[in-house]
Amino acid sequence: MRFSMGFGVVLIAAASPALSETSVYTGFLETHGCTYGPTLDAEIRAAGLTPEGLASHARTAVQAGTAEQNGDWVVFDASVCTIKLPEITSTYEITDDVLASHITSVSDPAYEAGCYLTDWQQAFEATGHDADAAFAEGVEFLAAEITAGRMSFYSDDLLRTPFGFQTVVPEGCDQGARAEAIKASSGDLAELFDTYVRMSYAANTCGDGQSGDMAFAKTVKDRTDNAWMFMDAMMLTLAAGWHEGMTAQDKGMPRPPLCHIAP
Repeated sequence: MRFSMGFGVVLIAAASPALSETSVYTGFLETHGCTYGPTLDAEIRAAGLTPEGLASHARTAVQAGTAEQNGDWVVFDASVCTIKLPEITSTYEITDDVLASHITSVSDPAYEAGCYLTDWQQAFEATGHDADAAFAEGVEFLAAEITAGRMSFYSDDLLRTPFGFQTVVPEGCDQGARAEAIKASSGDLAELFDTYVRMSYAANTCGDGQSGDMAFAKTVKDRTDNAWMFMDAMMLTLAAGWHEGMTAQDKGMPRPPLCHIAP
């Protein structure tokens, strides 16, 4: 098991929150999976908060029954925290020259017509990154584009596998109504992301290496036209760092809130 077991002690010993308004903690937690754990301290400080204050907030929620202590992690209930899209930024844009040669126009009837980003890891390796760094850079880029509504692993039929991540940005790539559908899918993802993550938490045991839930697509099929939304959601969780030890060959080991640690 990759999880250290010191967090319970941190919670017990934590001081009272420095801020009386718990909404500032909730705002932070919403974009971090409504989950607090020991690896987030640097991000907490960067947000202008204190780990001690958030630890005390988490302890209070566990005592009140609105959060669950799961190993070193505290996962807040949907009644007090809605999981929002993680805040992902990238130094690259789809229009950058480094990506231009990796955009493929597809007209094969076996796939949906449109422009797709292919061999994206190679594109980032060409900038001087090694394989692992290029993969991480690419995942961050894809997540940022998905969040912005400019890219998606999109199809309205679960039995029709997309050619890849489709982009709606380049000129000369007329995709008509599909472009609007992909943009709309981004809004659907924001609305359904909490459902995806919480279903993953319930379905998977940490250590098994699994995330997501095969039932997700069926659960949300009447709420989105994108039958493959779970792929976009997974990309965001990779970029957010919710998989520990991610490399170019291995997506890493999921941690809460994507899985629960068995007692």
